[in-house]
Amino acid sequence: MCGILGAVPAVEPERFRSVLGRLSHRGPDGEGVWQDREHAILGHRRLAILDVSESASQPMQYLGRYNIVFNGEIYNFLEIRRDLEGLGHQFKSSSDTEVLVAAFAQWGPHCLNRLNGMWAFAIWDSDERRLFLSRDRMGEKPLFYSHIGHYFTFASEQKALLPYLEHVRPSARFHEMSDSSYAYEATQDCLFENIRRFPAAHYGWLTDGRLETSRYWVPLHRSVDVPAKYPNQVDCLRELLLDACRIRMRADVPIGTGLSGGIDSSAVAACIAEIGRRGAERLPADWQNAFVAGFPGTVMDESAYAEHVAHHLGISVFKLDIQPDRYIDRIEDWAYLLEEVHEVNPLPHILLYRAMREQGVVVSLDGHGGDELFCGYESSILHALPDAAPNLPALRMVLDTYRNCHPRNKHFRGMSLPEILAYLARSRVRRMRDERHGTLVDFSGKRLGSLNSHLFELVFRTVLPTLLRNYDRYSMISGVEIRIPLLDHRIVDFAFAIPWQSKIRNGFTKAILRDAVTPWLPESIVTRKDKIGFAPPIRDWMRGPLREYLLDEIASHSFTTAELIKPRQLSATIRQLVFGSRPVRLYTAEQTWKQFGIYLWEKAFIQNSKRRFGWSLG
Repeated sequence: MCGILGAVPAVEPERFRSVLGRLSHRGPDGEGVWQDREHAILGHRRLAILDVSESASQPMQYLGRYNIVFNGEIYNFLEIRRDLEGLGHQFKSSSDTEVLVAAFAQWGPHCLNRLNGMWAFAIWDSDERRLFLSRDRMGEKPLFYSHIGHYFTFASEQKALLPYLEHVRPSARFHEMSDSSYAYEATQDCLFENIRRFPAAHYGWLTDGRLETSRYWVPLHRSVDVPAKYPNQVDCLRELLLDACRIRMRADVPIGTGLSGGIDSSAVAACIAEIGRRGAERLPADWQNAFVAGFPGTVMDESAYAEHVAHHLGISVFKLDIQPDRYIDRIEDWAYLLEEVHEVNPLPHILLYRAMREQGVVVSLDGHGGDELFCGYESSILHALPDAAPNLPALRMVLDTYRNCHPRNKHFRGMSLPEILAYLARSRVRRMRDERHGTLVDFSGKRLGSLNSHLFELVFRTVLPTLLRNYDRYSMISGVEIRIPLLDHRIVDFAFAIPWQSKIRNGFTKAILRDAVTPWLPESIVTRKDKIGFAPPIRDWMRGPLREYLLDEIASHSFTTAELIKPRQLSATIRQLVFGSRPVRLYTAEQTWKQFGIYLWEKAFIQNSKRRFGWSLG
C-alpha cells in the first residue's frame, strides 16, 4: 500500500518531489523518484509490508526496460512467482512488486487475469516509450489522472494533481455529486474540474499522448459452479472465505482486524483465528490483534459485542473510546486528506486506524462488502418480494424478515405494505431510467432476479464503490493498509451465482454467511439482528463536544463568504440543531453534517489553497 505519482512527458523534478510529499501519509516508510530523461517521471511513497528491505523499494526496474510504481498488494504473488521461476525468471527481492512487474514482462496485460489482489499501478516501457496503467477489479485502490494539452499526470489522490492544473475549480457537476455522494464514485467524474478517475477493472495504454482503455474483467461473465443444495453452498463459501483470508494474511509486519460486533467483521475475525491456528505460508508472527471502537454512553456503542467476539476467538483486543472534543483541531486537516464529501462524520473510522498504527499494526483485514453482497440492509430485503411471488409462504417469510430485522429497536417501525409497494415501484422506475441513460450497466448480460439485480447495483454502482473509497482514505491517513477478504473476486462471483433464498432464509439476512462461520462464533453473534452500523452519534456530538466548534465556525468569515453552500440557511439549521430542545432525527443530523462537510471541502481546497500548497491554485 503506497502513494504513486507520475507524469508523461517528465515535469520539473524538484517540484515533482515536493508534490509527491503530498502523499507522504500513504507511504511513511520511504520515497523514490525515477526519470527517463524528458520522456517520463515516476514517484513513489512507500508503506513497507512485503519485504521491508531496500531491495523492494520503488520505483522498481525490471530487465532494464520496465519501471513500475505500484499501490496495493498481490495476494497470490507466491504462486505466481513459482510459475515465473519455472519460466526462467529470477528475483532479487521477496516482494510482490517484483513478481507483478515480471508477470507483466512475461504475459503483458493478460497477467491481470492471474492476479488476486488490489492494485493501482503504472509501468513505463522505456523501449517503446509508452505507459501502462491498471486498476483492480473492484476499485479498492484509487487512481486519478489529468490530461491537459500534451501533459498526462496520474496519482493515488487528487491533491497531488492539483498543482499541475491551470485552474483549480469545482466540477460543473459538483452540487449534483456532493448532494448524492453514492452516485459518482463508480463513474470517471470527480469533484475537481479536469481530473478523471481511472475506471476499476480496466487497463490502459498511453501512447504518443493518447490514452486508450480496455476492460479486462467483466463481473459474472464467467460461469460459477454452485452446489444445488444449500448445505453444500455453505461449505463452499466457508472454504472460499478461509482461502481469501489465508492469502490476505501474508505480510512481513504485524496485522490485525477492525471489529464492530456485526456478522461481517466477526466472520473475518473468525477466519483469521482459524488460519492462525492452522498455520499458513508467509504468516507474520504477530497476527492476533483486534481493534474495537466505542461511543460510551450512547445508543451507537456496540463495543461489547465486538469484545465478546474477540475474547471468544482468543484474539487480543484494543479498546478505543471515541472522544471527539480531543480532535477538533484536526477536523479541517482530515477534510483535506479525505478530499471528498462524506455522508457521515469520519472521525471514528480515522481514529480506529490511527490506533492500529500507534500499536504497531500496519495491515487490517476488515469485513466490508457483506451487506452489499449478501443482503444486509433492511431496504434490500424488500427487493426479494418479486422473486418470492407468487409463493405466499415465501412472501410472508420475506416480509417477516424485514419487519423483524431490528427486533430490539422500538424506534424501527418499517414501511407499511402500501409504502413497500410504492418503494419497489420507484426503485424499478429508477433502474429502468438508468438503463435507458446507460448509467447502470449489467455487465453479465444475465437475468439475476430482483434481489441480486438490486445488490449488483449496490456493489458496482452506488454504495460499495463509495465505501471502498472512504475506507482507503480513512486508513491511509495513518499509513494502514486495509485488506477485504469478502471482496475476493471468487467470492463476488459466488455471491451472485447463488439464489436469493441463500441470502434471506429462516428470518435472517446474510443467511449463508452466518451459517458459514457458525462453527467458530458465539450463537449470540451469529443470530444477532439488531446491528446498528459503525457510525458516530452525530446528534449527540453536535449538541455536545462539537457544539462550540460549530458555533465558532459558522460565525467565521470563511463560512459566511463560502460559495458552495448557502451560509445563512446552513447556519440557521446548525443553530436550531445545537440549541433546539426537540428530538432530531439521526438522518437530519447526518445531512446537516454533510452540508457542513461541503464547506470544509471548499475551505480546504479553494479558500486555503495558497496556505496548503505554498502557491495560489486559483
